[in-house]
Amino acid sequence: MRYAIIPLIISAALHMAGFALTGFATESLFLLFPAGLYCLLSVFLSRGVTSVAWLTLACMIGGIAGTLMEFTGPLMAPASVLIGIILADTVAGGLLVRALWLGRETNEAK
Repeated sequence: MRYAIIPLIISAALHMAGFALTGFATESLFLLFPAGLYCLLSVFLSRGVTSVAWLTLACMIGGIAGTLMEFTGPLMAPASVLIGIILADTVAGGLLVRALWLGRETNEAK
């Protein structure tokens, strides 16, 4: 689970960068909520809390879907930042699936 923290923090940084690159526009204030949430989730992931890993995985799936929906209308951040968010969320989600799967196999072996 700890490997997923790196792309999670990168995604949070990209959310903050997107807010800054829009000139701190009020339309982009929504980007600050996921950034704060991802930082909070990374603290609990570093402690190895499995339930937080599942919550973070759900957030990554929702984040990817929400960011993809951004491309259907006016963008709240530059496209390159949004693509970076999608990539970081995808990597974090993949690492979380791997950690949860390996954790399940370890529990079944006991």
